[in-house]
Amino acid sequence: MKKRDKMKMMGILILLLAVITVAITLILVSRLSKTAGKDQKEETFDRSVSGMLSNAYILKSEEKDIIVLYRGETYFAEGKPEKKYTGVADIELTKGKVTKIYAKPSTIKGVLTSYSSKSVQIEGYEPLSAEKDLPVYLVASSGHAKIPVRQGKISDLVVGNSKVELVVAEQKACALVSYQEDMAEKVRVLLKNGKENTYASLFVCSGDAYTVDGNKRKKDTVTDAEKLLKGEKTGKEIKISPDTGGLLYRCDKNGNPYGSGYEGDLILRKEKKGYVLINEIPMEDYIRYVLPSEMPLSFSYEALKAQAVCARTFTYGQMKNDTYARYGANLDDSIAYQAYHATTSYEVTDQAVADTAGMVMTYKGKLADCYYYSTSPGYSENLEVWNAASPGYLLAENHTREKTKDLYSDKAFHKFITAKADAYDENSPYFRWTATLSAKLGMDETYGKLKKLKVNKRSTSGYVLSLTMVFEKGERTIEKENEIRYALGKYLLDLDLADGTNKHRASSVPSACFEIKSQKKGTIVLTGGGFGHGIGMSQYGADAMGKEGKKWQEILGFYFKDVTFTNVFDLDT
Repeated sequence: MKKRDKMKMMGILILLLAVITVAITLILVSRLSKTAGKDQKEETFDRSVSGMLSNAYILKSEEKDIIVLYRGETYFAEGKPEKKYTGVADIELTKGKVTKIYAKPSTIKGVLTSYSSKSVQIEGYEPLSAEKDLPVYLVASSGHAKIPVRQGKISDLVVGNSKVELVVAEQKACALVSYQEDMAEKVRVLLKNGKENTYASLFVCSGDAYTVDGNKRKKDTVTDAEKLLKGEKTGKEIKISPDTGGLLYRCDKNGNPYGSGYEGDLILRKEKKGYVLINEIPMEDYIRYVLPSEMPLSFSYEALKAQAVCARTFTYGQMKNDTYARYGANLDDSIAYQAYHATTSYEVTDQAVADTAGMVMTYKGKLADCYYYSTSPGYSENLEVWNAASPGYLLAENHTREKTKDLYSDKAFHKFITAKADAYDENSPYFRWTATLSAKLGMDETYGKLKKLKVNKRSTSGYVLSLTMVFEKGERTIEKENEIRYALGKYLLDLDLADGTNKHRASSVPSACFEIKSQKKGTIVLTGGGFGHGIGMSQYGADAMGKEGKKWQEILGFYFKDVTFTNVFDLDT
């Protein structure tokens, strides 16, 4: 046979071998996939593998039938376990076979109260240092679940709510096991100290009797965080609970309250830089205080109900946010989340919360991101103003009766912003406004005095997506809605609103929906409309729709497309 023919034959054999290999692989994969979940693979250990698998989860361990969950994948393994065991263990492998199982049955059971990249804490215990990339195993509550145990992330759990077992070995957290994914019934709100998260000193009192970690205190007694937590380790918590119907107050050392009282419990937590104050309160009570803090009582009742559903949906969506997990909180009381406890509760808003109890907004079976803001200029926005991709239910669209479709050109936007528009929000003082900026009010540390502004790009709804600030010694380009507003706020001298109101030295321009009317001799005048980011529900628009007779479901359906409404406890978590 000639050399060329030999090479040709060899090539055919190699190709045939490859086809056979692929076919065998597909058969094996199809067999393994019969019981595999969508997000969890099943495999066998390679025969060449020897060593130790740390903190794996054994699903089954019977003679010649061992199933292991490790780093998100399920493995079928050979071996002869000494006894049946299910749970977290270190597994010794020799040439792909299980030769030893080191069970880790020691656990701490309780509610997860805080976590960070280095530690994890269970209610009633000190924080424990944790293994790097601490494995989290989520055990299905139903025995008929397709995937009985799956590996998740610690951010799948809810601080202050999730009941877990913390697997411990040698005084170190090895793994977390959660046996249920209940929807949270309580929320932990970090009560900020201005812009800071901690207090140098902290005092709590009540006009009624109350308890401190179960120990009774008389009314008007002042509890001092320093006296209780002096000498304690970081992470130590003290829970203060009011008598039924009582309120707790943050106060000075003499018992003079700061502001109105808090329902629920107050938790004092020791941190390196001072003390953290957390209000743990049932979810529906939290919404009762958010609602009047976020929407005027004079607004239509259906608008109040729509706002309650929005606030509740937003809050549940934030429960797994890990920003404050290290402090044992889900969110804070600032407008970075939702205004909370800016005022007391009221009968009308309490009733709006009660009439929509548990109701949330969903899209394709999952909680929707429920954004809201004060006033629309007549066009809604999507997440483009934050340089992010938008879900299908958040649309940038015309909410006026005008025929204009796109406002991305300066000419189209000028015609829109200077004309009288027929829109739901037209009665808001912020529907149209004029902002006067003065270069004398600020100096850029790098580039010096502000000379002029340039709009580089608009969205189809007219919002500025890119703005260049020209200074004496250089330029600065900003490309996010909130950053644009606050950068200009540094120079904001006067803000004239549609109802004739003048606001002097406001902290930001109301929205990024504006044009540059004039700029000369260090004075820049902007003409704009709306108040807020423009994404989701306009509160003034909701008010007008409610006064028109529309129900809260219609109001939210107008601002969020193709959404549905359900009780949060009916959601498949």
